[in-house]
Amino acid sequence: MTKINTKTLVSHPIWEATNPHNMRLVRLSEPFPKALNPFAKDGVIIRAAGVPGESPHSKWYMAREGILDGVQSGAIVQGTQVFEGTSGNTGHGEAFFCNALGIHFTPIMGGDVPSTKIDAIRVIGPYVHPETHSDPVESPTARARRLGAEKGCYCPDQYSERDWNRRAHYTYMAPQLFGQMRRSGGNKGKLLFAAGGTMGTNNALHDYAVDGGWDTIVVPVLCDEKPGKKPEEVPGARTMTKVVRDVRNDWRRRFPLELIQFGSRHESFLLSYLSWRYVPQMLGPSFGLGLEGAFRFIAKHKRASTLDQFRNEDDGSIPIVVFGADDYRPYIALYFGELSADELAGTLRAPLLEHLGIES
Repeated sequence: MTKINTKTLVSHPIWEATNPHNMRLVRLSEPFPKALNPFAKDGVIIRAAGVPGESPHSKWYMAREGILDGVQSGAIVQGTQVFEGTSGNTGHGEAFFCNALGIHFTPIMGGDVPSTKIDAIRVIGPYVHPETHSDPVESPTARARRLGAEKGCYCPDQYSERDWNRRAHYTYMAPQLFGQMRRSGGNKGKLLFAAGGTMGTNNALHDYAVDGGWDTIVVPVLCDEKPGKKPEEVPGARTMTKVVRDVRNDWRRRFPLELIQFGSRHESFLLSYLSWRYVPQMLGPSFGLGLEGAFRFIAKHKRASTLDQFRNEDDGSIPIVVFGADDYRPYIALYFGELSADELAGTLRAPLLEHLGIES
């Protein structure tokens, strides 16, 4: 098979048009009003970090690194069949770049992925062949790895120990986010919450904060799971069981288990929906999961009288940033199926924390 010339790849019109150095990848919102910040009286300031900023898609800058990594290593050549386990965002980007290069690509997605997300990938072009995979024994990630290991095939494997996932967020998105936090007036991100899927975003934000000497704690938020009950499925995020099963990068070294927070499906949809009037990007349910995790984290430390450790010394505030990895559009039908008429109308019959079942 013929190797793909890297110089030809990076000079491709699509490659230059999606150069992340030329794009705003993330936008920091204004502080949330009291209606969406039950801890305002405690000095908590909440902002959303919305992805995409003005980029075409939330994970394109990461997906292009995964394809480039395979091309540079010689694992992707002309005629290679590429497979990836995905909930749709990374798969969308990888499909876009593979199709532009004439490389056949099969994103393998779980049965919980909305049909709108699958269709948005299917229409990218003739080299893209989405597959839905629901198997209690073999996960979509495991299937992609197995098929990618066959002769003439390859799996970039966004969940693996390969560094391209973390490196993309660290190189392109994190500098923009932390730069905006600095320009907003000092360190305005004492706590940074992000839903966990591949853990690549969390790993990158953690490393960037540590390497830059930022006084910022990165907190992953995962989907809740209770014995005997169906796990809370939030698009783009994972339960601890799935993270332990599929994710091979070094997330354990960065995040002690007691730091990780958990959230639930309904609350994630509701909180993201309520945020739309305040966040121009209108972020999806994984943002709501991160916000719920932030509420639970603050409530826990408030009950334990340990909240003051997160205050800024200059003004006594507790600045929080909640990261949102995609917008609402792929999930609009799910919002109508998940939320009640009162919730869709924005009329909660109880204060927000009480409505969410969170003790403050």
